[in-house]
Amino acid sequence: MKFGKQFAFYKIPEWSEYYFDYAAIKTILKFIDNRKNKKKGLKKLKKLKKRLSKIDPEEIAMAVKNYYNELKENQNENQNLIKINNKKEEMIKNIEDLSEYTNNQKLNYFIEFYKSKVKIVEDFFIQKINEYQSNLENLENKIDLNKSNEKEKEQDLNDKKENAERDELGYAVSWKRALSNLYNFTSWLHSYHSINLLAIKKIQKKTKKIFKLNNIEEIDEKLIEADQTFQLFTSLDKLVDLRKKIKKLYAKAFTKGNLNKATEELDTRLRGGSRIKHTKLIFFYIGIIISSLFFFILLSFVKPEIDNSFIPFFPAYNFSFVIIEIMMGVGVNIEILRKYRINYIYIFEIDPDSRLGSAEMFQNSFLMLSCWMICLVLTKLTLCFGFFSSQYSLFSLILNCSLILFLFFPFHCMYYSFRRGVIITLIRNFFPIGKNTVRFKDFLFGDILTSLNKPFASLILSYCLISCEKCGKNNIRINECNRNTIPAFIVLFYPFVIRFTQCINRYYYTREAWPHLGNTLKYIGGLLNTIFSWLYAINKKKFFIYHIIAGIASQSYMLFWDIYVDWGLGNFKSKNFFLRNKIVYPKYMYYFAIVVDMILRFSWISNFFKWPFNLDDEWKNFILAILEAYRRIQWCVFRIENENTNNPEKYRTILAIPELPVD
Repeated sequence: MKFGKQFAFYKIPEWSEYYFDYAAIKTILKFIDNRKNKKKGLKKLKKLKKRLSKIDPEEIAMAVKNYYNELKENQNENQNLIKINNKKEEMIKNIEDLSEYTNNQKLNYFIEFYKSKVKIVEDFFIQKINEYQSNLENLENKIDLNKSNEKEKEQDLNDKKENAERDELGYAVSWKRALSNLYNFTSWLHSYHSINLLAIKKIQKKTKKIFKLNNIEEIDEKLIEADQTFQLFTSLDKLVDLRKKIKKLYAKAFTKGNLNKATEELDTRLRGGSRIKHTKLIFFYIGIIISSLFFFILLSFVKPEIDNSFIPFFPAYNFSFVIIEIMMGVGVNIEILRKYRINYIYIFEIDPDSRLGSAEMFQNSFLMLSCWMICLVLTKLTLCFGFFSSQYSLFSLILNCSLILFLFFPFHCMYYSFRRGVIITLIRNFFPIGKNTVRFKDFLFGDILTSLNKPFASLILSYCLISCEKCGKNNIRINECNRNTIPAFIVLFYPFVIRFTQCINRYYYTREAWPHLGNTLKYIGGLLNTIFSWLYAINKKKFFIYHIIAGIASQSYMLFWDIYVDWGLGNFKSKNFFLRNKIVYPKYMYYFAIVVDMILRFSWISNFFKWPFNLDDEWKNFILAILEAYRRIQWCVFRIENENTNNPEKYRTILAIPELPVD
C-alpha cells in the first residue's frame, strides 16, 4: 500500500490542515525529477497542471462570497473553500515556476518549500504542548484546591457528612474525566508527531534519491542544515514528560500513588474500554456450541451400526477446526497488539477502509464454530441412525465448501477488502518472483502455511475418503486413502518450498547473507524432516533413525531461530535476563512463550509413546494440529512485536513506525 494512503488514514480530522503536506512535496519532487524514465510522471503532472488551470480563482471567490452572504453563520466552511482555492493557485504557480529553474535554483526552492511545510507542523506541535501543559497546571491547582475545600467542609459540617462524600465522588469523577481527556489529547499529539516525522523521513529519502540521480549532490548538506533549525525533531521529550506528569497527578489523586494502576486506568479509558461490541451474537453462538456439544456427548453413548464409524470422516473436521482456531487467534493477537500500542495496521499495510477488527474476528469465528458443531452432530446422527440416506460425508463437504466460498465470494460484502488481501497474499506466496514481492505479511503468511501443512494433509485425506465408493458404502478407510499419498506429501512439502524461495528472493535483492541465507537453512531442514517423516510412515523400520535425526536437528534449529532471530531474545547480556533491552510486553510473557515454544516444537516425539485411552491416529493428529496452531498464534504475537521494535529482517527501509492511531 502506498504511504500516502496510510498517511491520510492517520490524520486526525480536527487537525488535518496542520499535517505535513506530503502530497504537495511529492508532486514537486516528481516535477524536479526530469530524467527520461520519468516521462510518464511528467505527463501526469502536466494533466494535473491543466486540470488545475481550468479552475478560475475568481469564480471560486465569487461562489464563496455568495455562499457567505446566504449563510453567514457557516464561516468555517467558507474558510475551507478559500484555503482549497489558495492551495490550488499555489500548486499551479509552483509547477509553472519550477520548469524554468536551474538545478541550484530548484535545490534552493525545494529546501525553502520543505522548510515552510515542516514549520507548520512544528509550530502546531509546540503550540499544543504549551496548551496542554497549561491545562495540566490548571487541573493540578483545581484538584488541590478541591481537596482542601473538602477537608474544611468535613471539619465544619460533620452533620452533612453524607452530602460531602457525594460531592467528593462527583468531583473525583469530574477530575478523572478531565485528566483522562487530557491524556487522550496527548496521545493524539504523540500520534500526530510520529506520523509526521515518518512522512518527513520518507520525503527526505525520496529527495536524496531524486536530487542525486539528477546530479545535485549538495542535497545531504542542505537537508541537515534545514533540520537543525527545527525543534520538531527534539521536542518529543517535552511531550513524554507531560504524559508522565499526567500519570503522576492521576496516581496521586485517584490511585493512592500507584503509578502502574494509574497508567492502566488511563490506557483503558484511551482504548474506550472493551472492544467486544458484538456480545449478543457471540453469546448466541456460544449457546449453540454448548447445546451441540451436549447433544454430541449424548450421541456418543449410542452404539452405531458400524464400530469406529466416526473416524474415517473426521479429517475434514480436523482441517476446518484449525482454520477456526487460527481466526480466533487473529482476534486475540489484535487485542494484545492494541493493548500494548503495537502498530500492526502499518506493519501489515492494512487497507484503512477495512473495518475487520478483533470483535469481528471473534464473532465470525464463533459463527463458524457453531456451524462446525452442528455439522459434526448431523454427521454423528447419520452414522448412528442412518439419517439423510446414510450420506456420511455430506456435512463435512458442506462445511469445507462453505469456508472456501466465504473466502472467494467475489462481491463487495462480507469483509471484501480483507478477503481480497488474503487471496492476493496467498497468490504472492505461490510465486515469490520480483523485487519487493516478499513483504512482511507475505513472509508471515508463508510461515503460517508451514504450520497448516498437516491440516491440509487431513483435508486431502478427507476428500480421498469422500470420493472412495467403497469407503462411503461400508464406512471404512481402505489402504489407498491415507496420509502417505503423493497429494498429501505435496501439501506437506510445498509450504517449506514457498518459504525457501522467499528467503532466496530476499537475499538476491538485499545481498544480506544474514539472516536470509541462514533462514534458508531452516527451511532446508524443514524439507528434509518432511521427506524422512513421510518415508518413515511408509517403512518405519528402515527410516526410523533418519526420521529421528532429521526431526531433532531441524526442530532444534527452528527453535533457535524462533527465539534468537524472530523474537530477538536470548541475549544474556541484556538488562532483561535472556530477553533484549527493549521489550513491550511484561517479562513473564516472554519466558512463558520460550518454554511453551520449546515444548511444542518437540511435541511430535509423543507419537513414539503410547497415548492414554488408546486414541486413534486421527485423534492424535487432531490434537497435535491444534497445539501447532496455538504455537504459531503465540509466535505471531512476539514476531510482530519484534518487527515493531527492531525491524530485524529489514522489511522497512525506515525503522520508525507511527504510533497506533487512537480510536
